[in-house]
Amino acid sequence: MKRNPRRIIVPIVLVLAVLAAVWYFVVRPAGSLAAAWASIVNPSTASSTALTASGTVETTELSIAPEVPGKILEVNVQEGDVVKTGDVLFHLDDTTLKIQRTIAAANLETAKIALQQMTSPAALAAAQKLVAQDQQDLDNAQSNLNNQIYYSTNQDAIQNAQASLTLADKNLSNAQKAYNNTPGDPDKDARKAYAYQRLYAAQQTYDSALYTYNWWTGKPNQEQIDLKTAQVALVKAKLAEDQALVAALSGDPLPEDATGTGIVQLRQARLNFQIAQSNLDLLDAQIRKMTVTSSVDGVVMTRNAEPGSVVNAGAALLTLGRLDRLTITVYVPEDRLGEVMLGQTARVTVDSFPGVIFTATVSYISDQAEFTPRNVQTVSGRKNTVFAVKLNLNDTSGKLKPGMPADVTFVPK
Repeated sequence: MKRNPRRIIVPIVLVLAVLAAVWYFVVRPAGSLAAAWASIVNPSTASSTALTASGTVETTELSIAPEVPGKILEVNVQEGDVVKTGDVLFHLDDTTLKIQRTIAAANLETAKIALQQMTSPAALAAAQKLVAQDQQDLDNAQSNLNNQIYYSTNQDAIQNAQASLTLADKNLSNAQKAYNNTPGDPDKDARKAYAYQRLYAAQQTYDSALYTYNWWTGKPNQEQIDLKTAQVALVKAKLAEDQALVAALSGDPLPEDATGTGIVQLRQARLNFQIAQSNLDLLDAQIRKMTVTSSVDGVVMTRNAEPGSVVNAGAALLTLGRLDRLTITVYVPEDRLGEVMLGQTARVTVDSFPGVIFTATVSYISDQAEFTPRNVQTVSGRKNTVFAVKLNLNDTSGKLKPGMPADVTFVPK
């Protein structure tokens, strides 16, 4: 039986079409039929062509969340908006915090006034007057102590006082006998009155001699020395406290071990001022946290915030993509991975800007293959093994955006 020529031609045409499609979509490395044919006939020719790959522009994403809970008053950005560092993204309600700040500011002013009174020129003058008075008191106390010590240890004076007391006692005894032996009334009789005068004078002399003797000797003297010694120590301590207060009011650092009423009051006034200032600073910091700003230049990727919503601290309300850290990840066949090195430059093009060439730098080469068949035993099988290569894009114009498809051509070194 004679075959129909048309039935023979049709299968041949189909086979040729399939082979052409395979060459065009699978085999060709340079985007042309000639290059695909060259890669089959002469594999070394394919490796000499420029290495190209495709990927998608990516960016480092930042989750924007409030540090404190609150009610959202307004959101200033939409998805796709480009923001600069410092731009306000959203506000939380800070009404209560501002009321608390007013109270804290008043407390700070009160503490400031109290501290100013403690450190005023009048306060300094009063402290200096106390120091002068303390110095005078110390001089007097030291003089009294020195006199007491001198009188209590002077043996010549003690012996002289004892002799005077003995004579006074003898004269008093004689005067008493004379008065007793003289008859009459001292108010009427002259001899009796004269005897009384001698007796009175002898008694006065004796009392004076006894007092002097007791001054130089006897137990009360040591007690008086101890009392005067304690008085000197007390005045010295008060003088040191008042001198420290004067120094502090004059601008010197306040000693850690300083004591005294004035020092305690000054330290308390300073502490009250510091506490009031810290409370105000704390509220200011909390109020600042109610306004969330962008910390980077970027683009708003997602928005999950609406005015009126009450959010918790740490809730991700926005996602920003950094425009200053754009990257692209491509996949290079295993047989051409040797053509890629860290720091290598590449040219990048995107469909959005035809004819514009951007540059990129290889920053990472994966050490693990992807899309690897289970059994790689042939040369053709190994060509299906690919490795991820990450590049940092250099774009100061701001044209590139995350999600843009891009073609990469590696510049040979």
